[in-house]
Amino acid sequence: MIFQSCSARDALNQPGIRTLVLLVTFVFLYVIYGSLYFYRDPLSIFFSEEHGFDRFYSATRQAEADEFFDAALADPDAARQQLGMAGTHPEICAVFITVGRDMDGRQYIDSAVGSFLANMSRAERETTHLKIFFADVPDPETQHKSYAKLVDAGITDEIFTYPSTLPAQNKDRKVKELMGFARDKQNKHALERKTVYDYGYALDRCVKTTDAPYIALLEGDIILADGWAARTLMNLRTIEMMMQHPRRHDPQRGQVGPGVSNTWLYLRLFNQERSFGWSGGTGFRSNNIHIISVAVSVPLFLVLLLVRRQLPRHYSRHLDKWTILVVCGIAVPLYVWLFYASGKASLIGSPPGVREEFFGCCNQALVYNRAHAGALAEYMMRASGNVSPGRSDMLPKKFAWDHGLARVSAYPMLAQHSGRVSAIDTSNDEAKRVWSMAFEDLRPYKLAKTHFKDVQALFGDDAAEQMKRQWPLGQNEIRIPSE
Repeated sequence: MIFQSCSARDALNQPGIRTLVLLVTFVFLYVIYGSLYFYRDPLSIFFSEEHGFDRFYSATRQAEADEFFDAALADPDAARQQLGMAGTHPEICAVFITVGRDMDGRQYIDSAVGSFLANMSRAERETTHLKIFFADVPDPETQHKSYAKLVDAGITDEIFTYPSTLPAQNKDRKVKELMGFARDKQNKHALERKTVYDYGYALDRCVKTTDAPYIALLEGDIILADGWAARTLMNLRTIEMMMQHPRRHDPQRGQVGPGVSNTWLYLRLFNQERSFGWSGGTGFRSNNIHIISVAVSVPLFLVLLLVRRQLPRHYSRHLDKWTILVVCGIAVPLYVWLFYASGKASLIGSPPGVREEFFGCCNQALVYNRAHAGALAEYMMRASGNVSPGRSDMLPKKFAWDHGLARVSAYPMLAQHSGRVSAIDTSNDEAKRVWSMAFEDLRPYKLAKTHFKDVQALFGDDAAEQMKRQWPLGQNEIRIPSE
């Protein structure tokens, strides 16, 4: 026992062994930290399948949305009286695209509409024209469980369907064609033709029936954050100012880099962390980790050798060759790998602000520039005639590239995808992975405060004060923190 104790003591007296012990201790503590704080990042080695999609803010917001929606259905007149309806010249025409889903309980569109309107000021409502597009064919009245109650509630500015809006001369033919696309759930391209046409048709409806300069296309299985409308209007103002920079020029095909084009196609309200992680995965040779490690280790090795020669002997003995080997040969590659493997979203995240981004997933919530919306709608409806039209979230990106249009994202994201039962061929497991980790980190108190300030900035003090007394129905007033 004494021999073993002396051997351990002697080993710890070796600088290289001490350095290795410190490294192992650091990695152990880092793994604990990563497991506690990085488990929701889908591109992190610490991601947890069990808890990675836990709901935090979205659960709170959905509770608000559902409570508002139920109160509005119980007393639609009171809802219309307090919120009002869109004015004759709205700033945003927003349309939800929804189809009935085979699920128990509340349909996703109920919560989506509730989150759209809950806590909204009258001034915001006046500037936001709300449509719901029930895209079921041939009979949305019987195919969608929420159709009748939303029509009866009268809290939207328009509810439309294919049968109610298609031109009479080709209505039957088009409905029959769309029914054929929707019927075969296993035919990926047929479903794409239906969803692409739905998207273009909804966009075209806003263009033809309103003069709103911005058109928001929203899928029916999202949750919108408190204050989304005012914050979006503020972000749109920022975009218009960005586009006026003198260095920008008229759009040219393929020139879509930041700061190039003087016009834009869409503003993204939803994104997922899978879309802006490190591109190479978590392997040691991915993201050029091995090259970066060598590039860091070699200069550091030379620096440590030089430092060792300059130090007095009683100091330099702590920096022996084994210590340098552990630092440069083990610690540096391990730290570089951990940096990438921990996940970009976890370590860096997305700072608040409005900026051009060419990447991003999905079309859960996009706000389009009216100047290009009509052409995009025609482009998508025409594409649906192809056997393989492409996906409805990829075609706008291709359109932007072909026309040299900027694509913009605003952080923090204001929408969350809440759908778990897919309306198309996407598996339910994949549907849940279309998810914003950052949305769940939003704080109701901060959102309420920002909402109040945005309404003040956009519409004045009277509108902001009125918002305090307004929503939700039958509950306490919205609590806005005092300055």
